[in-house]
Amino acid sequence: MEKIKPLVLIVDDNSTNIDLLVDTLKNDYRLGVAKNGQKALDYTEKHLPDLILLDIMMPGADGYEVCTKLKAATRTKDIPVIFITAMTETAHKTRAFEAGALDYITKPFHTAEVKARVRTHLSLKKAREHEIYIASKIQKTLLLGKPPRDINGIQIAQLTIPSQKVDGDFYDFFKLNNQCFDLVVGDVMGKGIPAALLGAAIKSHFLRVLNELIRLTEKKEFPDPEKIISSVHSSMIDQLEDIETFVTLCYARFDMAKYLLSFVDCGHMRTIHFHADSNRCSLLRGVNMPLGFPEQEPFKQTLVSFKPGDLFVFYSDGLTEAKNQDGVLYGEKRLVDFVQKNAIIEPKELINIVRKNVVAFSQSDIFDDDLTCVLVGIEKKSTSQALLDKAKLEIKNDLTELARVRAFVRNFCEGIPDLPLDNNRINLIELAVTEVTANIIKHAYGEHTGEQIQINALLLDDKIVLQFYDWGKEFDPKSVPLPVFDGSQSGGFGLHIISHTVDEVVYSRDKKGRNCACLKIKLTRKD
Repeated sequence: MEKIKPLVLIVDDNSTNIDLLVDTLKNDYRLGVAKNGQKALDYTEKHLPDLILLDIMMPGADGYEVCTKLKAATRTKDIPVIFITAMTETAHKTRAFEAGALDYITKPFHTAEVKARVRTHLSLKKAREHEIYIASKIQKTLLLGKPPRDINGIQIAQLTIPSQKVDGDFYDFFKLNNQCFDLVVGDVMGKGIPAALLGAAIKSHFLRVLNELIRLTEKKEFPDPEKIISSVHSSMIDQLEDIETFVTLCYARFDMAKYLLSFVDCGHMRTIHFHADSNRCSLLRGVNMPLGFPEQEPFKQTLVSFKPGDLFVFYSDGLTEAKNQDGVLYGEKRLVDFVQKNAIIEPKELINIVRKNVVAFSQSDIFDDDLTCVLVGIEKKSTSQALLDKAKLEIKNDLTELARVRAFVRNFCEGIPDLPLDNNRINLIELAVTEVTANIIKHAYGEHTGEQIQINALLLDDKIVLQFYDWGKEFDPKSVPLPVFDGSQSGGFGLHIISHTVDEVVYSRDKKGRNCACLKIKLTRKD
């Protein structure tokens, strides 16, 4: 495959000079021509040449003005500019370099000199681009963490667009267990490789501090986010003060067992929380200063509950401060409105739509500042999860079905992720449902076989409810004599066992002749 030749733009109002430069360079490069400053700016914006040969004295905008505008624009600031002019005075050369030129050739020029200088600056540009490319690859390893893949109930998507292909925006994920993970999103003041190196250092501090605090915790509990932030700040404040910089960040812990977010905001952009039940967004922000400010007040964390279908949007100021051609900022309100309108879209697709929306607004995919966005979506309950909240089993009135009943109840109890029931408690529940089912089989239907028993399992906020329905003989618990515990009685303990292994038992019969034995087991959820 033939390589595409570099594009060189020749800017001069003199046709003779243009013809001579075209003849000099046409065999080695693709060429563009502009005869005044405004046409040069228009051409550059449209075609982005690899190098510009620029005259000084032209009608309208002169070479100094053109070069200054090129260097002020994000898209064109890295294009090498070589002034080629009849102005030989030192003052003109000085002004050219101050405007951002890399080289200066005086007329009349030698073709060999022009070729050599063009070739040299294009080689240097290519070398810089290669170095930045390699650095950007390293950056993705050092600064951009990979989200956990095995935590049920979440979807994560992330986006970063560096302003200089290497930046100081960073994010990382720390998995604590199968239902809990931490996310840190930060922005180092400044751009380029120095900011990236500091971001990498901060990331490593977080990991080291987190591991150290967990190791020192006697109960092996996870340290609170505010304690983690305090430790990282203490360990890095001297370094941050020495280089006179600071870091804004948000450290967030997602606890899927409690559906609870604990976060510490340190001067970062306000996190967007989309509430699925109300289809509205709220903005989350703490009261802490950025890392790097001395004499800090103690860092404080904030607790926020969330629900299935909710979405959290973490981002850097590069997103909201992206500008359009008129200098108007994208802004927080525009982002909130966009999220509220599109939050039903899955994060992995939504993150691409966010990028397209910002690029369309800016009319550019190159930004003045680093742009980072991380989406954390709380999954809506799937069909399988919904079955855990409400499950049903139908059996025949046969004692061989008791094993199915016990398995049904155990699977229901163990299938609820945040259920605080140990194995002994589940064993007692199995015992109770065995007694209830056996009583229905033996007494409600008597000698009739093939009759139906329906069992419903429900999960409410603070209890499990097990309902046993049959269409047999009505049962009155008051008619059953109390059991005797003197050894003279070998049976009749079923009701006693049931009442002492669950929190509440209710027997009823509706107008259609359906009996219901309802068992209730209270839950004590952990805070």
